[in-house]
Amino acid sequence: MAFIFTMRSQPGASRSRSSTLASNLDVPEDHHLSVIMENADDPPPIPPKAAHRPAFRRFQLGNPPQHEHDVPPPPYSAYAGIIGPNGEKLNDVRNNKYIARRGGWKRVCLVFFVVVAVLVGLIVGLVVGLKHKNSSPPPAANSTSPGPPPNGPFPLGSWTYETFLDTITTNCTSQASTWRCYPYSTLSSDPSTTGASFQWLIHSVPNSNPPAYTISSTSNPFSFMFSSIPLTLLDAGSPSERYTFSTHINIVTIPTQSIGSDPHTAQCYFNGTTFTAELYTKKTKDWTVANGTSAASGSAPTSTSTAAPSSTTTKGPYAPWPYAVNVQYSIGGGNDVPTCYQLLNGAGQGSRVTDGLMPEPSGDMCGCRYRNYLTEVQ
Repeated sequence: MAFIFTMRSQPGASRSRSSTLASNLDVPEDHHLSVIMENADDPPPIPPKAAHRPAFRRFQLGNPPQHEHDVPPPPYSAYAGIIGPNGEKLNDVRNNKYIARRGGWKRVCLVFFVVVAVLVGLIVGLVVGLKHKNSSPPPAANSTSPGPPPNGPFPLGSWTYETFLDTITTNCTSQASTWRCYPYSTLSSDPSTTGASFQWLIHSVPNSNPPAYTISSTSNPFSFMFSSIPLTLLDAGSPSERYTFSTHINIVTIPTQSIGSDPHTAQCYFNGTTFTAELYTKKTKDWTVANGTSAASGSAPTSTSTAAPSSTTTKGPYAPWPYAVNVQYSIGGGNDVPTCYQLLNGAGQGSRVTDGLMPEPSGDMCGCRYRNYLTEVQ
């Protein structure tokens, strides 16, 4: 009978072999695997979401895209048969060399939007400009005047031209009340309130031979503004010797009554009115504003020269012009003579008034004439 003996290894021997193996491998202590704690109650932390994820996924906002990435777009051939208004096909546009180049479509769209923007800007600017032109009063004439001229040989200096309103003509407008002449009464109607004075400056033109002069306005009851208008000498050496000048101004009036059926007070513009004056250098005046009646001209300095006496005239600023003066402004009839607008209290200018205003022939004149002499110059 045979006996089989089973040999079991002892625990101590096994540990001895493990220690021997570990000492042979010589693994550093910090390279050992960390211990994983198996605890079902504490799940691992959730890692932060990547910054490059789409916004609707990262913040859970909105809806996900409606299109699938694995579904291709419809084939190009589905649109190949589309025909434009001039018979062109989509293939022709697609194969165009200019559009087919890199960025061609972008350039086409950019050019299209630029053209549209330019057209819109031009249309808006034109509309606004026309509206501003039709709703705003015309700009006043140049109001820049040179400084007061120094006392010097006649006619240099600053002068006051005392006149009376002689005549009023209203033929250029179908509404006579739209044309007015300050101070609104003539010498024949009311001698005590007919006086009107102008204040102008006469300068010499530097390095001019023979002497030349210009005239400029200052503040006056009419608000007629002009600057450096050349003076022209006429009839030199004769009794009617005079300096003349002419310019264009814009007359603004407020009619004395309503225009047509519009009940509002109106303001009217006579644009391009011709303004002229004659400044005599020998003919004496026989009227002054001081008393509103004829007066002797003894205050006028005497001179035997033709236009620019060599002696210096002694006078203060804006002394009365010592000789006769004739001033007038006029305009002929026609379209937009005048242009009138509602004058709204506290709200400025209103809409244009056309009721009752009919254009008159260009030969029919409106005018205002002022002078300081009672006997016409021969």
